[in-house]
Amino acid sequence: MGSVSLKNVSKSFGSVKVIHDVSLEIDEGEFCVLIGPSGSGKSTLLRIIAGLEDVSSGNISIGKRHVTDLPPKQRDIAMVFQTYALYPQMTVRENMGFALKLAGLPKAQINTKVTEVARMLELDQLLERLPKELSGGQRQRVSMGRAIVRNPSVFLFDEPLSNLDAKLRVQVRGEIADLHRRLQTTSVYVTHDQVEAMTLGQKIVVLKDGRVEQVGKPLELYDDPVNTFVASFLGTPTINLIEAEVTGLGDACAARLPDGTLTPLGQSNGCTTGQKILFGIRPEHARLSLEDQPGAIRARIHAVENTGSDMVVFNDAEGFRITSAFKEQRTLEPGASVSILPDPAKIRIFDAATGKRIRRSEDA
Repeated sequence: MGSVSLKNVSKSFGSVKVIHDVSLEIDEGEFCVLIGPSGSGKSTLLRIIAGLEDVSSGNISIGKRHVTDLPPKQRDIAMVFQTYALYPQMTVRENMGFALKLAGLPKAQINTKVTEVARMLELDQLLERLPKELSGGQRQRVSMGRAIVRNPSVFLFDEPLSNLDAKLRVQVRGEIADLHRRLQTTSVYVTHDQVEAMTLGQKIVVLKDGRVEQVGKPLELYDDPVNTFVASFLGTPTINLIEAEVTGLGDACAARLPDGTLTPLGQSNGCTTGQKILFGIRPEHARLSLEDQPGAIRARIHAVENTGSDMVVFNDAEGFRITSAFKEQRTLEPGASVSILPDPAKIRIFDAATGKRIRRSEDA
């Protein structure tokens, strides 16, 4: 196993800079997820680690070795692609053992390794089949098996589940998590899917336009986002961000929402009276009641989404919309009048001009 270290890495294609001075430390044995929207630079960064793209500036280390100028085959990495990249004319056994064959390992040793990994991935009954005879999930497991048999220092995953249907994504995601627990190999995983990031990652790196917005554990980023981009990118349904204005409330301050509702903010580090802010509250922290509640946001239900396990309610207040989400089943109809009470401990406020988080003394 090996750690991965990026120091001030930048990448340009011609005059277009796509990676901006990225520094990142991935510990040995850690599962790190790179997440961001299309064009954020996450796949380019993964290809830079793999050696498939050179850097314009900066340095890369794997373990204690500087690998910035080394070709992929000398970096001791194995990559799993979203397109499986299997040789169609080779059997599962031959695909999984091909890299070992190129390395000159004895046939008996190759067969032993392939059989062991195939059993681990429940592919041992499929070893003589061709890729065209496999399902999408089976092909992706063969692709992972081909990486595992090499016993690399680092696994690199480039959106490996994007070609699978929803049910298979859940299954293979669980298999990847289980493999990491067993193998403890350093892994770098690229995805645009926040569910994959939150369930697989021990560390998440949020990227935007080739820059690192925030790095941390999944729940740290979810509960403690540094800006509106991170807050909005993680979480389904997305966080409510409501335009508001700071006003005094005794010795503390409050947010005046567009409908005139005053919501206490407590002591804030950096708020000034009259400042324009974005009032952030996640849907699961916006409690909905059919009864009048003092200090609540008054609204009418616009629409209800019921998935069986979850209910999401879109509510129209005066001048803004606010979403609530909860687990319990309730009879709710569009047009009904409701009160919405944000959990004071879960309110997050952001500067409207910069999008940066404004800290409160109540914030965890």
